[in-house]
Amino acid sequence: MKHSKLIILILAMTAMSSCLVSSLHPFFKAKDKFFDTTMVGYWIDGDSCIWTILPNMVAAGFMEPEKHDSSYVITYYEDEEKYAALTGTLFRLNDVDYVDFIPDPNEDHCTSDMTTYHHVPVHTLARVQYNKDSILLYWYADEWLNELLEQNRIRIQNETIPGYDSDRHVLTAPTDELQKFIRKYANDPKTSEEIERIFTRGYTDDQEEMGVFLKLKPYYGPLPNKKATQVSPG
Repeated sequence: MKHSKLIILILAMTAMSSCLVSSLHPFFKAKDKFFDTTMVGYWIDGDSCIWTILPNMVAAGFMEPEKHDSSYVITYYEDEEKYAALTGTLFRLNDVDYVDFIPDPNEDHCTSDMTTYHHVPVHTLARVQYNKDSILLYWYADEWLNELLEQNRIRIQNETIPGYDSDRHVLTAPTDELQKFIRKYANDPKTSEEIERIFTRGYTDDQEEMGVFLKLKPYYGPLPNKKATQVSPG
């Protein structure tokens, strides 16, 4: 994956791009989510950008110890000066594993309060396959959604937001409708076969792509601006 393309990916996940399928509501319900320690650790992608995936600990109440809420705190380091903080939730529908990403609400994603007030965080959806040696992620792209809408194959609540290069469709449907959409279209045979082929090869060609693919491998070095450490994923 080219570095410029990866930058677009991260901006999209922080609600500042139109690259990925995005939703105002989560793609998962509480009963669908699960936690796998195999995902936990430090990872590196093909552009030497570092990803940390750690358990998300939240306050249980006043004077009570923090507890794990079955989601992940994900930090992406583009370089020593730039990073993105996300919350990731692993969930399963029809025996297929996905990750719901949203910007971490406890982090500042804009340079000023005034800019922050004008941004609304959105959820993005990625299919995932993982083990101790790699994490494979495939985000569904806005282009894929646009094709379904233009062909009148789907009816799902959305708003069209004009963009500089192209319009962006933000899904506004509730989670129940989003999951029907995932089962019927995100997991249809044609789409699933393409994603499985990409996962098997470990790479994708731009011309065949209706999504954004990323492969993470274990990383054992120091984090940017942090004390050197060694962490083994899983």
